[in-house]
Amino acid sequence: MGPWGHAVNTTQTIGEVDFGPDALIDLDAHVHAFLDEHVKGIRPEPPPAPVRIFVMGAGEWRDSPAWPPPDAGSAVFHLSSGGQANSRFGDGRLVPAAVTADEPPDEWAHDPSRPVPFLTGANSAQIGGPDDYLGVEGRGDVLVFTSDPLTGPLEIIGPVRMIAHVATSAADTDITAKLVDVHPGGFAQRLCDGMVRLRYRDGFEAGQAVVPGEVYEVDIAMWDTCVRLPAGHRLRVEIASSAFPKYDVNLGTGGDMITETAGLTAVNRLWHTPSRPSRLILNQAPGRPSPGAPVG
Repeated sequence: MGPWGHAVNTTQTIGEVDFGPDALIDLDAHVHAFLDEHVKGIRPEPPPAPVRIFVMGAGEWRDSPAWPPPDAGSAVFHLSSGGQANSRFGDGRLVPAAVTADEPPDEWAHDPSRPVPFLTGANSAQIGGPDDYLGVEGRGDVLVFTSDPLTGPLEIIGPVRMIAHVATSAADTDITAKLVDVHPGGFAQRLCDGMVRLRYRDGFEAGQAVVPGEVYEVDIAMWDTCVRLPAGHRLRVEIASSAFPKYDVNLGTGGDMITETAGLTAVNRLWHTPSRPSRLILNQAPGRPSPGAPVG
């Protein structure tokens, strides 16, 4: 797994991020070795590791016996605010300790005629890259939760999940979650993201009714990443209800998503209390500190 777009192993740079000279490999050699083993029966000595991954931010390749690496531990970061986490100018915080007091829910309005954009090239709408979301995070319909600056390097390696406790005023809505690496200069680099459509909160086999005002716990798979964040960087989570054009826009009616064209504004809420702990779950490489006190 390398730091590439669909044009695999063709460039070490995507957007504004340069992953370093080691990002490009002799891919033909790997293909030839695979064919030698499986077509000619020539087994390599020593045998290669089952998994080889590129660590973004460190600019290095790493072998592993499995994915995610078996020595990676689970890390949990909790969402917290005073109920005003709207935009990066709000009071949303991403903290390592569980919330111990009841906090007011954060509220945002999803207008299907004005969806939150997913930044990407027109020819790869569902791919994206290490794009800068600082501008998007100025919107009031995007909740933003940011950690304190890291006091030491943090290595995130493996799948990323968000457990969110949410409610909507509509018959259906989407809950999107994005993990962002905030550089000291403000560059808000997308790492990975995911979405749950409430009517399919328990899977795509069958839709379920969404009761307006009822609080649901949703588990959002945000895909995987492998990155080392240096000291001074911050972790950030964005919560919204659209990411267009990566996902089709939820009209909020609960009706047919193919033929309907008219939508309605959904007022959505996110809870983060002791009984409803909305939280980020990720795999952390051993020996790497969690977000701590501000640096400097």
